[in-house]
Amino acid sequence: MTPEPYKIPPGFEDAKFDFAEATAPRQVYMVASTPRSGGTLLCRQLWASGIMGAPAEYFGFYSTFLRLVARIKPDTQEEYVAGVTARRTSANGVFGFKVHYDHVQYMVLTGLLHQFKQLRIISIVRQDLLAQAVSQARALQTGQWNSLNRTQKAAPAYNADLIRWCVQHLGDQRRGWQSFFELHKITPIEVDYDALAADPEGITNDVIARVDPPKSPVSSVAMPNLERQRDTLNAEWLARFKAESGTA
Repeated sequence: MTPEPYKIPPGFEDAKFDFAEATAPRQVYMVASTPRSGGTLLCRQLWASGIMGAPAEYFGFYSTFLRLVARIKPDTQEEYVAGVTARRTSANGVFGFKVHYDHVQYMVLTGLLHQFKQLRIISIVRQDLLAQAVSQARALQTGQWNSLNRTQKAAPAYNADLIRWCVQHLGDQRRGWQSFFELHKITPIEVDYDALAADPEGITNDVIARVDPPKSPVSSVAMPNLERQRDTLNAEWLARFKAESGTA
């Protein structure tokens, strides 16, 4: 049997997830994340509220960014920002987006970040760095970063060297964010991955209260139907890595 070709499915960039009315942003926030730290879950919860925009990776030079560029067809960065914010700002004037540290470097170097004034920052951190690295190693192999993609580009296989690389990469991302906050004298709204996973609604409500967006009007929301990705494989890889490295 010929294997099904790997495809990146339509996702956050799809026109069906735009808000019904074009709205200019009056309040903007950024979710500062690292891969596999719960940022997508947090953004999904915020999006569902109807008053926190539709946060996603609009500036991450991956599929969402590239497909939105193809749809908006901007000639300049300013036109791209205007096109995205018009489509993804909720009716109360709130726009949000999620970035990893390498994305924010790109935004700083290109001047994109400076287009957003009085930016609120939400920082989400996963305390168990090794578990996060195992999750990233698996996603890098399969291409399944969220449940929208049901087709694997490759089957997951335990790879200790890849896990070690992910530990280093994620550590660098965390240190990068810390330096960014210190340089710009930012005290972010902090979210813990485990707390969010245990109580998504409660943690999200706390974040919304701290951002303090206008409570109305509330937008009708259409959004990707994401499911939690969970099985025993990550735990098996984690236990094996700890045993082999003598950290069990």
